[in-house]
Parts: sequence; structure tokens; C-alpha cells
Amino acid sequence: MQTKEVFGQTQAAIVWFTAQGEKLAYQVKSALSERMQQQVQIQMGRRPGQSLKEWCREGFEQKQLLIFVGAVGIAVRSIAPFLKDKFTDPAVLALDEQGRYVIPVLSGHVGGGNRWAAVLAEELSAISVITTATDLNGKFAVDVFASERNLTLTDRRMAKQISAEILAGETIEFFCEKKAGGSLPAELIQSESEEKEAENVPGEPAGPEKSRIYVGIHRYPDRTNTLYLHPKALVVGIGCRKGKTMEEIEGFVHKTLQNHRLAMESVCCLASLDLKKEEPGILEFAGKYQIPFVTFSREELAEAPGDYTESGFVKEMTGIGNVCERAAVLAAENLSDVSSRPESEENAGRLILKKTAECGMTIALAEKEWSVEFE
Repeated sequence: MQTKEVFGQTQAAIVWFTAQGEKLAYQVKSALSERMQQQVQIQMGRRPGQSLKEWCREGFEQKQLLIFVGAVGIAVRSIAPFLKDKFTDPAVLALDEQGRYVIPVLSGHVGGGNRWAAVLAEELSAISVITTATDLNGKFAVDVFASERNLTLTDRRMAKQISAEILAGETIEFFCEKKAGGSLPAELIQSESEEKEAENVPGEPAGPEKSRIYVGIHRYPDRTNTLYLHPKALVVGIGCRKGKTMEEIEGFVHKTLQNHRLAMESVCCLASLDLKKEEPGILEFAGKYQIPFVTFSREELAEAPGDYTESGFVKEMTGIGNVCERAAVLAAENLSDVSSRPESEENAGRLILKKTAECGMTIALAEKEWSVEFE
């Protein structure tokens, strides 16, 4: 198992209730630390005077993995007041004090509880007790697929529907805007009609009756029974006059994306000239959507490869003839998965929308290289 690639950086916490439990807890810490190296940071036990309820509250707010060494009932009662939903709750595991069983109690799929249980079972020579239906039946789980590949799952109802159909023996249409690597699971069938998706005009009713998974940066609102999984792959290059408000910038970005049937969930970065690094409206917008904001110097922007829409006015004001297009391409290149770049393409950042202007604001969009792999 490629553990570090599967889990990434994880904040974890372990709690116990007896001397035997404490002994096993430190075995767990040792096993995870050795297996994960620097990929997991583990908080051991409760602080002096800290109640179990306070420990749970803090864990749900700050951690991705909580481990109870003790009875499952204690874990269930302790976490109950803090449950929200499986897309935001941390993974919770319970281990008996003898270290014979590892039980995922919460977030077995999206939170990675089942995978953590498998790791610990292997390290401790224990048995992982898995109860989720797709795992028990060895079926494709779309929520796990999305979580492991950092794809934003847009419709929880559709995700449940697709899982139910898979468990009932049905196959699901699958389409990816990039070529998906590896072998397609038996539960999925490659869509034969989606290669012309981008040619459909807005408003055209083309929704299929059969459930479908669509992976990409686009979204087609008129299509029904479709679960969109969006990669973080869009870079918004932006320029604006001083004093533009967050609301003005937000409205312009949303309108531009909607006009081109692009998903806000795919935006991974804002980029501009360093003269705008303290622009309040851009910073507030980036903060609201938790999107990184990067800036480049005039010299760096001048080195961006490609042909750009030059403006004499912009050059006079900033020293560079185009900000938003160049910034978008540079940021996309820096963020790209270079290993997925086609050999025929020299640049990893691809400009997909040239400069568009409105009321003293300019936007350009670039797509970084990304890929999807099946195991």
C-alpha cells in the first residue's frame, strides 16, 4: 500500500482509559509514526483536567483521525454530540485493549477510516472490522474515489444513489475530461457520448436517464442524474482597479465561470501582479472561498510563455502589457502535475479563457495539468 500517497498529512489524536489501554496507545503511535514517517502528527491522551467531551470537541474541530483504545460504546457516546455529516466528520476508530480488533466507527469512506483500520490491522496483526456495504461486497465506492484523488463531490444525494445502484448490480456511466489511467472498475462503463460534451450549448436538455459520473472542470446544469467530481485545476488570473470590492470581484468571477460552464469548485488559485498583493477586495474574496492568492513580479510575468492580449494602458500603469493572462498561466504551470503533461505540450499551464473585462476588472482562466488514475 502506498500509504503516504493515500493519506497525505494527517492530524491525529489517541485516547485511552486504563493502563493496558495506554500501553496499546503508544504501540499504535509507534506503528503509525514508523509507517507514515512525517505524514501523521499524533496527540497522545488528554491534557490535565481536560474532559473526554472537551477532547472530542477539539478533535472534531482540529483533527482528521481520532482513535479510542477501549469499548466501542464509549467512542459512540463520546462523539455523538459532535456529528455533522460524513463529508466533514473526522475518521474515528475504536481498538479493544488487547489489540485484536480495529473498528472504523465513523467516516469509513470519505474520512479514510476503513483505510486507517487496514493500516493498523496490518501493523498490529489485528483484524479490521469493516461494515460499509461497498467494501464488504468489494464494489467501487465513488466517495472514496473522490476523496483519495482530491476531487470535490458536488451532490451527496447522487453519490448515495450511485452507490445503491452499484450494490444492486447496475453499471454506471463514467466520463473524464482527461484520459483516466489504469483499469476502469467493473462497476463503471466508459461513456461513449461525452466526447462532444463541450459542444453542447447552454440550456440544451441532454440529461441521460442512466446515472453517470463526470470528472472535470465543467458543469452542465441541464443534465440530470449526473454526479460531478471536480478537480482543483482552474487558476483565475485577475487584475482590477484599486478599491474594487469583494462583492464586485465575486460577482464577476461567478458570472465568468457560469458563462463558460466552469465549476467554482475547480478553482484552486487566484493570481495577479505583485502590485495587487494587498488589494483588499481580492484578499477578502480569496479568504471567503479559502483559495490561495499568489502574485508575480513584472519580470516574472514577462517570462510567461505564450501569446497574450497586450494593452498599452495596462503597460503604462503596471509596466507589463497583460497581467491576468500571464499570471494565470504562470500559476497553473507552478501547480501542474508535470507527470501528467502530454509530451506534445511544452507548457503545463493552458490558457482556456483570454482576458475578459468588466467595470475596471479583468479575468483570464488557465487550467493546470491534472490526471485521474484507477488502481
